[in-house]
Amino acid sequence: MASQFRPHGRSHVYRQGRTGRPILVTSSERDGFVRVFGWKFLAHVVGFMAAVIIAAMFTAHFYPRGDEPGGFVMMGGLLLAIGWYLYASVKWAMDAPGRALANRPTFKSGEAS
Repeated sequence: MASQFRPHGRSHVYRQGRTGRPILVTSSERDGFVRVFGWKFLAHVVGFMAAVIIAAMFTAHFYPRGDEPGGFVMMGGLLLAIGWYLYASVKWAMDAPGRALANRPTFKSGEAS
């Protein structure tokens, strides 16, 4: 998250994905976005661990012996779904400043900070 903000005097310039349009933000706004994302990232880690445990329990319910090919396929499919959802959710969280700052004008490099 922090890599999307570049220092500019006493403020920062935000670029979504480091390539989006430049938007001038204050240092306190930048710190707020980074702090909120830190908590969201921690929630994603906890959610990922819980989802893998739940997927393993779900698979074990239907394939209790543990050596059936169907269990391997089911767990693989669940892990793919978890991975896709995790990617989409982290991307959504990373793009939060862009949504919050969408109405701000584009920053021109010659403007005062």
